[in-house]
Order: sequence, then C-alpha cells, then structure tokens
Amino acid sequence: MKYEVRYGAIGGQGLVTAGSLLCDIAVKLENKHATASPTYTAAVRGGATKVDIIISDEPVLFSHATAIDFCLFTDQRPYNLYMSRLKNNAVLVVDSNLVTDLGDIAERTVYSVPLINETEKRIGNIALTSVVGLSMTQKLTGIIKYENMVSFVKEWAPKNYLDLNLKALDLGTELLENCIPIRIG
Repeated sequence: MKYEVRYGAIGGQGLVTAGSLLCDIAVKLENKHATASPTYTAAVRGGATKVDIIISDEPVLFSHATAIDFCLFTDQRPYNLYMSRLKNNAVLVVDSNLVTDLGDIAERTVYSVPLINETEKRIGNIALTSVVGLSMTQKLTGIIKYENMVSFVKEWAPKNYLDLNLKALDLGTELLENCIPIRIG
C-alpha cells in the first residue's frame, strides 16, 4: 500500500503542521513508513505553501508526491500552483470561500467546505485548521485509524489547548457530514 496526500495552503494556516501530524501518526502508531516534504514560497507567512505526505508499507524512497490520492487546499493560490499530479479518482477538499475556480478536475470527487471560516468562527484559532484538516483526511481516506489520531493529538497538544484540538477533530468530521461531494467525470 502506498498513499499520497498533498496539503496546499497559505503560510500560517497550519497545514504543514497537519502534514507532520499525519506522518508522525502513520509512523509511530500505525507502523507505516512515511515522509512529509514541505515546500514554501518566498514569503512563508502569507505565501503559498504545500506539503506532500507519502505513507507506505515499504520504505519511501522518493519524498515528493507523483500520484496524489487525496489533497486539501485552503486558498486559490496554492490550488493553482500545486494542483498537478492528481490520480484519476483522487479526492479533493477545498475551502468553499477561498477556492472558487476549480478548473479541469475531471474524474475527481470534490468536497467544498467553509474550512477556514468555520475553524475561525467555531474554534477561534485559525492555526487549528491543521487539526481540522487532519480529521478530514482521516475521515475520507482511512489511512490512519481514528482512535490513533485522537490518541496522538491528546499527547501532542499543549494541555491548555487540548479541548480546542479535540473540538477541531470533531469539526473536521462535522463539516464533511454536512457536505454533499461533487463527483466530476
């Protein structure tokens, strides 16, 4: 099994952290091999960023995604820059308020959710988009077990932010449950 994930965001939204979390959970709790390979543009905070995560039963020899199974984009700029290399039948999650021009996405399933807005409104900290995105990844892919994700976040999160992190996990699941996916192709 080899599974490739790409997160694209604006620096400061937390999705590079989501990539690190996903990779750590896969290695430490799922006994998988995994790499996370972030890319930053010149202006990190406010600039387009991406992180490729590869999870495999075998050692990962090349750390950049070449056939992406799942991706999540929170802004149009990283979407435009990093949308390449998706497999047919890939699953995409996009922020419904910030990614409005999907272009040609034939043979893909798209979940369009107000990710940034809802994270800010209901959690109060945009950096926790990382945990909301992690939860969405788990729900849509199953590449990590739900209980391992929760267990890891409980150990990883600072104690005074634990409740917010657990609330962010719930928000990711809830946003997807209230979304009707668009199948294109």
